[in-house]
Amino acid sequence: MIEIPQQGAAFFASDLHFSEDTPKTLEAFENWLASVAQEQTLIFLLGDLFEVWYGDDHSDSTCERVIQAVQSAKSAGAILYFMHGNRDFLLGEQFAEAAGFEILPDPEFLLVNHQVVLITHGDQLCTDDKAYQKFRLQSRDEKWQKNFLALPLKQRIEMAKAIRSESKIHKTNSAMSIMDANLQAVAESFKGKWPDGYYIGKSDVILHGHTHRCAIHHTLTSPAPTSPESTQGQLQKGQRIVLPDWDFDEPEKNRPKGGFLKLQSSGEFSLTLFN
Repeated sequence: MIEIPQQGAAFFASDLHFSEDTPKTLEAFENWLASVAQEQTLIFLLGDLFEVWYGDDHSDSTCERVIQAVQSAKSAGAILYFMHGNRDFLLGEQFAEAAGFEILPDPEFLLVNHQVVLITHGDQLCTDDKAYQKFRLQSRDEKWQKNFLALPLKQRIEMAKAIRSESKIHKTNSAMSIMDANLQAVAESFKGKWPDGYYIGKSDVILHGHTHRCAIHHTLTSPAPTSPESTQGQLQKGQRIVLPDWDFDEPEKNRPKGGFLKLQSSGEFSLTLFN
């Protein structure tokens, strides 16, 4: 269990979806990371840092800039953590070591002012999307990953593009509701029962990304705010905080371009959205 330094703070961001087509988003991330990185600071990147990951043997200018940004933040005294998302679950220790962040299991726990905060990418909570959950189970298998990564890079790139294309079709043809967290799965997770059936321990607060539906749910069953806004508050038992996705290159109208959560060791937090 991770604890926030008493005089420090933790920052959380998710779903940045970097690629060669997101130069503005990458620049915004570089500026943000440089602005928050300092001693006594923990920075959590909760998945889908990249739009797709072919393997640690693949590199491009985007990867190199992310490495440089993380290394600079680490040099400033920050400690950085990364959690796999549904797009970059093949990111491995080779890249993590080059960048200078630690790969966390999903889920992971923080202890904040006597409250247990569960942090997760969030895709495992979307249990209504049966097709995706089936693929997730397959693609997280160690043998499957070993066999995939043993293929020539060119073949992996083509396969990843095909999988991504199928995913877009699936998303287009599916009800939007199945792409969101299942409320029963959320309720069970608070009690310690993770969607895969394992008991992981109870939590007071859940923090995740993935759904691109930024919101602060104050009860287990409350609907999400239709227009999330930057806000401040104190962690409360039963809260579920959903981080925003980032898109400075082709931002949707009336949606934030990105944002982050800052959490103090006292339990005070601020959600900042970039409009």
